[in-house]
Amino acid sequence: MKKWFAAALLVLAIGYTIYGLTTLTLVTSSGRPAAGFFPLVIGVLLILSTAVNLWGDVREWRAARQNGVAPRHLADPEAEAKADTFGVDAHAIDGGPEFGRDVFIVFAYICAFVAIMKIVGALIAMVMFMLAFLFTFNRAHPVSNVIYSLALPGFLYGLFKILLNASLPTSPFGF
Repeated sequence: MKKWFAAALLVLAIGYTIYGLTTLTLVTSSGRPAAGFFPLVIGVLLILSTAVNLWGDVREWRAARQNGVAPRHLADPEAEAKADTFGVDAHAIDGGPEFGRDVFIVFAYICAFVAIMKIVGALIAMVMFMLAFLFTFNRAHPVSNVIYSLALPGFLYGLFKILLNASLPTSPFGF
């Protein structure tokens, strides 16, 4: 199942890159990067990372077919040792099949983020997403959650809206 999911992600990454290349221009007439430059960079990075992931999954699948033993998810020994030192479950550090609920929560948060971005604006939507995400998965650190939820969206807003002059959805308040 993992290899098919990885293959689907690779196909989506290739489709995203092709769509970006065919619908957006890479450089302006003056030679500066245009609207298609950023999606091209992201698309190439997505293709590379998903291809590496697919390669690893296919190798694991082939090894399981040759040995007749399906690989079992085990925590990394180093992570497990560190987790034992701090009294934390090591499987919570490096994931595993028991975290399907968390994947669903993240997927729902991303869908909500996309849905509200045009309504409340990019900056407010990013802050709301970060607050919801961090307070769901990092409840023990409320002060740092608030700091990160304000700092990262503020940095991204400054980078894309102010420095790169990219068009982002604006809030009813004008930012």
